[in-house]
Amino acid sequence: MTDAPNPSVAIAEVLGVDRPLLVSDLDTMAVVSANDAAYELLGETPEALEGAAVTSIVRTDDRPAAEASLQLLGSGAIDGYRAVRHLRKADGSDFTAQVWARARRLDGRRLALFAIETERAGVPWPLVDGDVRIALVVTDHDWVIEHVSNDVEGILGLDPDSYKGSSLLALLRPSDVPSFMVVVGRVAAGGGAATLRLHLRTAKGHWQDLYGLVLAMCRHTPPRLGLAFAAIVDSDGATTAERDRQVAQRCVDALDGMDRLRSHLSVGTFSTRQWEILSRLVRGERVGDIANALYLSPSTVRNHLTAIYRKFGVHSQAELVAKVLAPPTAQ
Repeated sequence: MTDAPNPSVAIAEVLGVDRPLLVSDLDTMAVVSANDAAYELLGETPEALEGAAVTSIVRTDDRPAAEASLQLLGSGAIDGYRAVRHLRKADGSDFTAQVWARARRLDGRRLALFAIETERAGVPWPLVDGDVRIALVVTDHDWVIEHVSNDVEGILGLDPDSYKGSSLLALLRPSDVPSFMVVVGRVAAGGGAATLRLHLRTAKGHWQDLYGLVLAMCRHTPPRLGLAFAAIVDSDGATTAERDRQVAQRCVDALDGMDRLRSHLSVGTFSTRQWEILSRLVRGERVGDIANALYLSPSTVRNHLTAIYRKFGVHSQAELVAKVLAPPTAQ
């Protein structure tokens, strides 16, 4: 095990839990890495596959089409594609699969990611942190901002502490306020959550177009509000409806966790991903279950947990859960 992991492995950990995944270099078109599911599906070993041309796993008669698609991906003309390919196993047999290809840049390297779907019906590529950045806001009953996740700085360019104590409505472009109030009235009356497009002011004074989700955090009038806003990179792997469904579910889960555990917010700011993981852990989910639900590897979940431990001053899951679930007076 090396001290500096291959950057493609980091991407594979984010994307691949069960789905076979390969990563290739877009400049050389050579396989850089793959996950265990891909090696098993292809009957290959890392030694045999890594460094080989990525088209070597494609049946000969399919290679011209595969090479043409890769050239488009490498040129930047497209960011991704989905195609039906006949793939070759190490034993010489072949099978038909849907291949979802995506371009990614990491640490100066131009990489292509290939997810292999062997079922007849394709499954949309799960959204990952490279596709969507979500920031969370929770207010009091006067809609004054109490808590903000630290992702806000990456989206709007301002430190999360700069938002605390300010009016939520002051964040919105004035022309968005009427539609926002309509959405708030709907969720306050009927519960649940509603989505809308929002324009929020950045540190540079521009209005950024964002996906927004509003959640009533209580049944009082007016209710405390939870707002999630997301900067989404369009992806070929998911339809707009599926993409929005995935984003909405992430937002609701993270806001619910952020609100239920708000008595612990004094320990520091957390990212949206950390709130997702923490809330699931407190619900009794194991690391493997969390990884599968969030399309992360177990090691990535553990890395997030390590950061959470530091903020709470604990050293294990048991200590963390005990501290989070203890009554406030016992802390």
